[in-house]
Amino acid sequence: MRGIELRQLRYFSILAKELHFGRAAELAFVTQPALSQQIAKLEETVGTPLFVRDARQVKLTASGQALRDGVEKALAQIEQAMKLARDANGDKHYEVSVGLVEYTNLPFVPPSLIRLQALYPDVKVHRHEMNAALQFEALAKRQIDVGLGVPVSPIPSDGSLNCRPLLTSGWALVMRDNDRLASLERLRVEDLASERLIICARAVNAPLHDAVVGHCRTAGFVPNFVYETMQAQVGVTLVQQGLGLMLGATYIFADLPAGLTYRMVDGLDTLVVHMFWRSEEANPLVLDFTELVVEEAKRVQLRLAPSDPQPNGA
Repeated sequence: MRGIELRQLRYFSILAKELHFGRAAELAFVTQPALSQQIAKLEETVGTPLFVRDARQVKLTASGQALRDGVEKALAQIEQAMKLARDANGDKHYEVSVGLVEYTNLPFVPPSLIRLQALYPDVKVHRHEMNAALQFEALAKRQIDVGLGVPVSPIPSDGSLNCRPLLTSGWALVMRDNDRLASLERLRVEDLASERLIICARAVNAPLHDAVVGHCRTAGFVPNFVYETMQAQVGVTLVQQGLGLMLGATYIFADLPAGLTYRMVDGLDTLVVHMFWRSEEANPLVLDFTELVVEEAKRVQLRLAPSDPQPNGA
């Protein structure tokens, strides 16, 4: 075991699943050269190649497959040992409070919670409906442990909060496959002028709602909002039924029903989802959750349209 580092095993596990150095480096939050260097060191320690690399693909060798199975079990055992160590302290009361707007349908939240539950089977998650501006106050008052949202007001600069950009997204317009706009590769704000639009209710996020209206007015028209909804899925259903076209963040529409599609809309402000938590946070449960959220958000970002830029620091 001399020379083997835990991070090497973690990098190996990610690469063994992805079989792509670029994606694995993104998910491991390291550069591709750094990942390659650590894998090479691991192969040197093991004494045999673990991957076969060529210009087209990456494959596990027989030794790599054997190590993959053992490493997955070892990492799971380490996680279990950490949990037992915490339980031995006598505190098995696991709760985390999260502030977010349910409408945003953040796709990285469910897998993060599933992984958190695997680490803490007895965990209880409390969700509080609030936008980023309210989350700052709730964190200060210890009403929530983690906030997730698009900040529309200045982030506190007194060092009391950690702030991590997670997901950058453009705007998209959802429509039926046979809609006339579906023939276009991308849309402009002006293309919305004659359309019946479905959008999130202003109460969900008033500044973002007002910003969309402002961009439409600048383009020379008043948007025709035929329905404002508090639930994203309701809006999607109304598109299916022919009420109108739905405008929203790309990540909201990660899984559209058959018969629907979307087109990116240029000319609207880029949305950057952030995570907030207290700088002095020491609860392992909360810190584990923030790490899981960062990892799962990165996976979602890699699946989004290539035109959506990466958030700084993510």
